Amino acid sequence: MIAKMIKDPIHGFVEFEGNAENALKDLLSDPFFQRLRRVKQLGFSDYVFPSATHSRFAHSLGVYSVAKRMLSVVEPEARQGNWSLEGQACLAAALLHDVGHGMFSHAFEKAMEFYFQRNPEQGEQRIGLKEAVDHEKVSRKIILESSVGTALTKLGGKEFPQLVADMITKSRKGCIHTSIVSSQLDADRLDYAKRDPYFAGVSSGGIDLDWLIRNFKTGESQNGRFLYVNSKAYISLEQFTVTLFQLYPTLYLHKKTRGLEYMFALLMSRVFELIADGDEAAAGISADHPFVRFFHKPDDLENALLLDDTLFWGSLYLLQRASDQSIAAIARRIASRKIYPMHDVWKMADEAVAGDSRIQKLTAVERVAKLHCVCKEVCEEISKNEKLWSDGCYYDTYDRPIYKPKNMVGGDTQQINVEVGGKIVDIASISPVVASAASFNIHRIYYDDRVAGYGQILETELRILIAKKLSAAEE
Repeated sequence: MIAKMIKDPIHGFVEFEGNAENALKDLLSDPFFQRLRRVKQLGFSDYVFPSATHSRFAHSLGVYSVAKRMLSVVEPEARQGNWSLEGQACLAAALLHDVGHGMFSHAFEKAMEFYFQRNPEQGEQRIGLKEAVDHEKVSRKIILESSVGTALTKLGGKEFPQLVADMITKSRKGCIHTSIVSSQLDADRLDYAKRDPYFAGVSSGGIDLDWLIRNFKTGESQNGRFLYVNSKAYISLEQFTVTLFQLYPTLYLHKKTRGLEYMFALLMSRVFELIADGDEAAAGISADHPFVRFFHKPDDLENALLLDDTLFWGSLYLLQRASDQSIAAIARRIASRKIYPMHDVWKMADEAVAGDSRIQKLTAVERVAKLHCVCKEVCEEISKNEKLWSDGCYYDTYDRPIYKPKNMVGGDTQQINVEVGGKIVDIASISPVVASAASFNIHRIYYDDRVAGYGQILETELRILIAKKLSAAEE
């Protein structure tokens, strides 16, 4: 038996056994997969957490490793890598689930969103451009139309690439193999919930992955086959949901990281505007620059292949020298880590109700819902204030619930299943923590601080609006 392994700090070893798995290992050398070495898993997070420099390449290997362990529960009879065709597709999908991510991942998608918001007339003319930054659509295209697809066809036949792509996009409903790749308890989450805090150096509740996998069982209902654990292991699942939930305020939604993502998106949207006008020289780049080639031919996967984090960092010097002053100014700020300041509207609202006895009588869920409503109204209203709101302002909001219950009795591939009293239920049915409907919300306004005193004026108006909205809500 042919067996190869790669060392990994999270899982010890990532092993490839047998012909099929080693064919997947050969995919690691494909240019589209190698590109993931140059895309950091957490984007700009290393500007805040210096050691968070791990790549999507390493994460993808970790997802493959976890998926293989979960697959051994689904196909316990398989030995030495002799999985079913669906099992092989599951492992391929786990390995390739992030292959379509562009530079700085979701921040690049935000850049294109900004571009179309600022240039709505371009929407219908450049549909291909929109799709070219959607990492799920790009992943699908790479799997079906590139050298990756050719390798997959050689491995499993002409329908095999489509099977892999369908697992990533969850097109196969009620499929237990799909749930390993994409669900609320999938190999992706199980890897990054361990990997990301490890490399960022932040504390988290942790995940007892070995215990979970040891206690996984398979069940079947009218909704298909699914994975579940019995009640003795459900606390570990609860710990998983809480750990993942707490990583959002601690790591993924850190105010400095989000500020840098905004600046990057603003910068790139302006670069694209100049390219659209045929004036890329004003951005400091040539007509043959990969940004220009991608913008004009977004459907060409060879252009997508060039888009990684190193392309941006390698272009930053040129962008700093751009004749377009908005591009040059933002590029210089990113280079020197001068992140746009922001006002935390949620924190302001929190402070405003600190001594309010009526608010103190509310449950935690009711309090969060009330503050969320107030913050949203305040931010939306101030963003419409033409005298105060400027092009340098950005309203950043995000709502992350602890869990999305499906409450399917009998089990479902897209929920976290627990056996209690001989019945399979959604974890939200038995866990008071998960059932609490806890959510983490951000309401922040970033602004360009080049105008002296603007930040104080904005803060004053925000506090006035918060007090007004709270007073109106209590009447």
